[in-house]
Amino acid sequence: VDIIVCVHDALDDVKKCLSSVIRYSLPPCRLIVVDDGSNEETRNYLEVFCSQQGATLIRNDEAKGYTFAANQGLRYATGLYVVLLNSDTLVTLGWIEKMVRCAQSDKRIGLVGPLSNTASWQSIPELRTGEDWAENPLPQGLTLSEMSNYLARYSPRRYPRLAFLNGFCLLIKRAVITDIGLFDEDVFGQGYGEENDYCLRACLAGWSLAVADDAYVFHAQSKSYSHDKRMELVRRSDQALAIKHDGGLIARGVARCQENLVLMSARAHARWFAWRKEICQQGLSRWEGRRVLFVLPVMHAGGGANVVITEARAMRAMGVSVALVNLESFRTAFTRSYPQLDIPVIFVADPGGIALVATAFDAVVATANQSVEWIKPLIKDPGTAIVLGYYIQDYEPYFFEEGTDSHRIAVASYRIGDALKLFTKTSWNAEVLWRELGVSAPVVGASYDADLFRPFDEPSLLPISRGHLTITAMVRPSTPRRNPEGTMRILYALKKRYGERISIEIFGAEADGPPIPAPAQNFDYVNHGQIFGKALIRLFSRTDIFVDMSDYQAMGLTAMEAMACGAVPVVPIKGGAASFAIAGRNALMVPTDDEVEVVKVITALIEDPARLRPLRINAINDIARFLPEGPAFKILEHLFG
Repeated sequence: VDIIVCVHDALDDVKKCLSSVIRYSLPPCRLIVVDDGSNEETRNYLEVFCSQQGATLIRNDEAKGYTFAANQGLRYATGLYVVLLNSDTLVTLGWIEKMVRCAQSDKRIGLVGPLSNTASWQSIPELRTGEDWAENPLPQGLTLSEMSNYLARYSPRRYPRLAFLNGFCLLIKRAVITDIGLFDEDVFGQGYGEENDYCLRACLAGWSLAVADDAYVFHAQSKSYSHDKRMELVRRSDQALAIKHDGGLIARGVARCQENLVLMSARAHARWFAWRKEICQQGLSRWEGRRVLFVLPVMHAGGGANVVITEARAMRAMGVSVALVNLESFRTAFTRSYPQLDIPVIFVADPGGIALVATAFDAVVATANQSVEWIKPLIKDPGTAIVLGYYIQDYEPYFFEEGTDSHRIAVASYRIGDALKLFTKTSWNAEVLWRELGVSAPVVGASYDADLFRPFDEPSLLPISRGHLTITAMVRPSTPRRNPEGTMRILYALKKRYGERISIEIFGAEADGPPIPAPAQNFDYVNHGQIFGKALIRLFSRTDIFVDMSDYQAMGLTAMEAMACGAVPVVPIKGGAASFAIAGRNALMVPTDDEVEVVKVITALIEDPARLRPLRINAINDIARFLPEGPAFKILEHLFG
């Protein structure tokens, strides 16, 4: 990789930039400095610096402008990759490696840029301040290195494709230079606009432009030009770009940048980096070294288990040693459902083995009504110092017919007494517990796997540009409370009315379970069956409207996951979805027992697809705050005080 830094005065920024490049750019990187007519002090510094560091120095006695200087560096460079780096930047650990990895991920990618504080469409956490691009000073409490590290840690590495990349830090493949040549010196000689022209030329030649969404380079904004001069150069370059290229091409490129859901999501999550650092530090100071065991008797991946696992990871970031205990008879199915699980799992031959395992832990937490029975021996032991808890994620008596043994066991699980510390997910859970049984349980809050459920970069995500909408629904025939029959009737009514204007996709049906209910045979739809992980995320990423017609939702994890990927959810009014869904802002909330009203609400959205844009933007921004660290912290606080 050849790194080209063009310099024109602003020595303080130059010193910081070059120092960061030397520190964080490992061989076989080569540094090329182009001094474009700098003053004597800067010239002398660059001469000494390049001599000491083995860098190449190209000098212009008079300033020729950025584009000329950049082309001088490009002509000299021989690397398979060339990076043009502004002299007012600060690079961070792994910046080159991350950008090259992005470039190598797809042979069609020709240009790559990182995320930054101020780099037009690549800016995080904010895009604009008023009518201007945001400057985004580092969040309070985060250093530059921490900002870079948190971005890398939480990045989904989606490598979103844009039509324009900011030229402040631009990696170019050698093959692109061979294909389309250098920057246009004749039209954009003074700089500003030359990278936009180059991006358009690259796109027209069939190359893709990508953002390395795990790389962060700080941009101090150039001191080489005054604000007024910069604005004048921008105005001129925009005019020149409009003359050289088709206006429609430019407009479509801007729209693609503006509507990219991956970058929207990156900005939303970057707003919470400082909070995640702070809450983990608080957790470390209070509970580091504690040991927590979750009793998780499940075979297959599911919402409740996913929540426990995600929040267990958050506890580990707070210095807590967390493990799961499951039944040996469930081992094969469980490990198939979670093949790369990073939480230790202890398998016991029967529930009686849990009490022995528990002696190695400070707290043992049941996660379903039957698992409360399994930890009862610990409750009866007056000498135990183990804290016992029950994580209530639903009101489980609703799962069973009244009068059955299963119903009685579920009710009894909430009436153990003070020996068991109850806590629950949503206010709805807490209200039902109190109303039905007079049992009190504090609320720890909703959460989802925020680092997994992030949008994929799909082309033309704007529904209005696609010409049709995709409606996705969860249909689980084996679970009556998920209202599979009503869901299919609603989808049938929508498809009958709109035909090819909408696509219907469903998921959730087990291959060996009950059939999809009528009127499944009477209209076209795609049935994905049970899908998880990236397959589900890809489905949500191309979904415009996600439909959950459950009788109620204790929380609504799947709707949260859909929102995080950019879909607009339609969720039941009844239940706990109101903990994250705000009707008319980021979701639509409907009475799922009134199918006529549900169809009416969805129809209004289909008829006015422009409403989708603010809804999906708010969905991505609002859901980003429901991070697993929040409930994890509250659970630990409830267990240990």
